[in-house]
Amino acid sequence: MKCSHPIPPLLLPLHGRDTIWKDVAGTMQLTRFSDLSLRTLMYLASREEPMDAMVTARAVSTLFNVPYAHMVKVVHRLGQQGWIITTKGERGGLRLARSPESIRIGDVLRSTEPEHAVIDCFTQPCPLRGNCLLKNALDEGYAAFFTRMNNFTLAEVASTPLLKDLVAISA
Repeated sequence: MKCSHPIPPLLLPLHGRDTIWKDVAGTMQLTRFSDLSLRTLMYLASREEPMDAMVTARAVSTLFNVPYAHMVKVVHRLGQQGWIITTKGERGGLRLARSPESIRIGDVLRSTEPEHAVIDCFTQPCPLRGNCLLKNALDEGYAAFFTRMNNFTLAEVASTPLLKDLVAISA
């Protein structure tokens, strides 16, 4: 399942008598898994004491209205990759493994998005495989996306006022 997130438009001037701006970006597709991973990390980062605040996967799944079973998979993977620390038991839960200021969004997405390229040239072989300029351009764009996302920290994206309000209500 794909989840579509609008990204800020890339505006290019179209020259003529007046400068007209055209939205050439459209939307960026992220997997639902990446979406939930980012939401989980944002939730943890927006807590009063993000490095100490322990929450449960059930609390996160309830807040974002997603199936608990799916959230467990997300939490498990985030723990395996070192983004969060998970603790089992009655007082268990999850919390950030590093400060929100040190977590770069591009790095998180690299670890949660599939490693395959934008275009699959192997499932259905293409006669241009190995010499396709379009594939190279798309692969460069994909890499540039992750690089650009590294300009943002978890602390920055988790500072959304509405998220802070939701966290306060759910605490």
